Amino acid sequence: MTFKRADRTMHIAEYIHTTYFVQPILPLLSKTFITPNMITIGNIIYSFLIYYWAYYNEFIYVALGVQVYLFLDILDGNLARYAKLQSSFGAWLDNTYDRIFYTLLLFFIGLNSVPIILLVLVLILINLYAWLATYYIVPRLRKLKQVQRRSLKKWFIDRGLIIGMDVGTVMIIITICLLFQQPLLLYIILFVGFVIDILARLTELWSNMKREGLR
Repeated sequence: MTFKRADRTMHIAEYIHTTYFVQPILPLLSKTFITPNMITIGNIIYSFLIYYWAYYNEFIYVALGVQVYLFLDILDGNLARYAKLQSSFGAWLDNTYDRIFYTLLLFFIGLNSVPIILLVLVLILINLYAWLATYYIVPRLRKLKQVQRRSLKKWFIDRGLIIGMDVGTVMIIITICLLFQQPLLLYIILFVGFVIDILARLTELWSNMKREGLR
């Protein structure tokens, strides 16, 4: 979500939605009047229903609703590429609102169900993660001649999958925890997951930069 990859690797949730739900309907959808920007705007409007459910602790609805949001979020980008309807405005709107959505979603889920300090820490971490990935990690990775991945990460990448705390993974964690009515567990997992992933991505970047004499 934070940048356009030249290869065909995908995060796990993105792979599932793209392969089994999005790609089969693209040929039919591309022949209709529906545009990627219409899907994006519709998803933005729909997100307010999810906020409502989250605020009133309707966790089952939130658990299922976020997967619909994720499906539509993946659909608009794939439709844009398939039908050659990419636009800078569409990409900006999609990426900008995604960050707003995940921040507000986690705010409303945790507002009445988790300690405020844990809620604030998770909100800080999810936005710090997005900022680091977009403005620090990715630009420096692009300057490297070759990126050496760690063994577990390389194993997944060799199979076309990326592991980490991307928005799709966060959605899977949200869905599982809320289906079992465990909001506190959700925030604990997110806190630990983001801390580990941030440290892992930074140390991997720094080790590659040091190897190429860029640090």
